[in-house]
Amino acid sequence: MLKQVEDPRHQSYIIYGNHILLMTRILSSIFYINSMRSTSGEFNSEHVIENMRVLCGEEELDELPYWETINNYLKRFSSDELQKVVCQLVSRLIRGRAFEEARMRGRYWQVILDGTQLYRSRRELDEHSLFRIRNKGTEEEYTEYYYYVLEAKLVLHEKIQVSILTEFVENEGREVEKQDCERKAGKRLMERLKKEFPMLPICICGDSLYAYEGFIKDSKKKKWKYILRYKEGSIPSIYQEYQVIKKRERNRKEESGEIYDYVIGINYREELVNVVEYENPKEKKKFLYLTNLSITGKNVKETIRRGRWRWKIENEGFNTQKNYGYYLEHRFSHDYQGMKNHYYLIQIGHMIAQIIEAWEKLWEKVKQSRRQKHRLLLEAWKKEKLTDYLAELEKTMQVRFAYN
Repeated sequence: MLKQVEDPRHQSYIIYGNHILLMTRILSSIFYINSMRSTSGEFNSEHVIENMRVLCGEEELDELPYWETINNYLKRFSSDELQKVVCQLVSRLIRGRAFEEARMRGRYWQVILDGTQLYRSRRELDEHSLFRIRNKGTEEEYTEYYYYVLEAKLVLHEKIQVSILTEFVENEGREVEKQDCERKAGKRLMERLKKEFPMLPICICGDSLYAYEGFIKDSKKKKWKYILRYKEGSIPSIYQEYQVIKKRERNRKEESGEIYDYVIGINYREELVNVVEYENPKEKKKFLYLTNLSITGKNVKETIRRGRWRWKIENEGFNTQKNYGYYLEHRFSHDYQGMKNHYYLIQIGHMIAQIIEAWEKLWEKVKQSRRQKHRLLLEAWKKEKLTDYLAELEKTMQVRFAYN
């Protein structure tokens, strides 16, 4: 896939193929290396060069690109090309049918929407960055500049949520009357998602920011389902009607100290919506969700469980990428286009790493932390030869073939 992306460089001056440059950065993410400079240091060995030669199918690869070469390339490279690779990888995972059990109600693929801040500074960034005033009206007032991204994650397994589509929240210039925002970016992302995966049965999950008329009607138009975290202030009329009807219908039930309730068919501007409620008095937790999925006493618990999975994109996704080895908030490039490409390559690396991490048989005898496991992968990459494993694999396959 990486070989097929459009290369912006003049072909006469190419030393390294684009797949070598991109794969080096992806491996850096998988191995939890904290900077591109450190990547060049860790990969500076004959073993690594030989492994890259085998992995990338390059017989004449004598040395690996230095970190500055990769960064300069990413400044010129179109991030649309990497988004295509992400979509191709996701399509292959879906078609492989290994994750069919992840479908909601045996049909819908759960796609979770959430945004996060990538980098912030009191120093002015480029014209695409967002900005806000801190401590307004006080002596400590200052302007903070930051980058922000909206991510759509596909749930393949309770431990695997992979990037399916990315939308950067960005200004077109510094002098703007109104800045870009997550809701606007959400509209753009949904249009792109439908275009990329027109036939995919999707259930969108998001926070209360998306509980508004435009999102509800747009989901119906796209024939998507949704589960949205709902708060009273989002659409007050729905909340008021829910409070009145739930007392009359009495769908409330208690199970193991947890309370579930729901009301179906609430009319909101000619759209019928359902409200489900979860409460845990001991933990002092209470959540409401807005959905167009059919709700009954039998499926309300599972619907709420899926709705609560929205936090996984933050805790298992963004939190992992920021604090457990991917260094998402690190500014790998001072060029905006370069920064975006680093982000996409981190998402690809994280996608691969999650599947490796979830492979229980691989780790059943390794009682170490996630970071230590990734360090083990790096050490094996630096010391072991892929050719040895490929030869062993070939012998195993020949024996199995002969036996069959």
